[in-house]
Amino acid sequence: MSFRKLSRKYDFLDNTRILLDFKFDPIKEFLDNSVEMILRQEKELDKKYHAWNKKHAHNPEVPDAFDIYEMEIINSSEFPNILNQSIYLTIYSTFENKFFSLCEWCQNVENLKIGPKDINGQGYIGQCRKYITNVLDVNLDDLNETWVEIKKYQLIRNSIAHNNGILKSPKNDVLTFIENSSGISFDTEKSQVTIESIDFLKTLIDKLTDFLSETAEKIMNKKNKAST
Repeated sequence: MSFRKLSRKYDFLDNTRILLDFKFDPIKEFLDNSVEMILRQEKELDKKYHAWNKKHAHNPEVPDAFDIYEMEIINSSEFPNILNQSIYLTIYSTFENKFFSLCEWCQNVENLKIGPKDINGQGYIGQCRKYITNVLDVNLDDLNETWVEIKKYQLIRNSIAHNNGILKSPKNDVLTFIENSSGISFDTEKSQVTIESIDFLKTLIDKLTDFLSETAEKIMNKKNKAST
């Protein structure tokens, strides 16, 4: 393969951030719309609740508003976390897919027999990172701090996917991460994570996008430099 052809192909990685934005921006828009939808539902429920109390407050034979709307109140309080958890899994799955695709694309460019699936690692993202550092020989040390954060996101993802958000005996650094992050909380009595707002999800998207974009840039720079 000629230098010109190889360089041109790797230069395409310069568009990584734009391609990721095309993938993640609709999710951000959906999150904004979901907040508006939840607020409308809460206002409608609040309106019905107070209307019932106003009409029947002085009639002891009629159930109060909470008894009438109990299930709606419970569902309304749980809905944001349920929705946010599902979107969290979608975001993380998209990240895994794009990370894996990046590695497979590089495998094809280099015409390598070894792919990311052939690498031992902790999950897909562990395989991908090892593939880039060990097989493609690209140094990702500058992204170590971000990688440590991503591993915490992975831990939270696993707790949501496999155990309804329960984190068994989380380490202090994980608890500190949750405490310092906007839009997420940890119930120590239940050992359970709750995603309280879309702030956490938007931050997740931004950090994953930054990591993948910077990883692609390092691959591109290394391979283009090696071709000169």
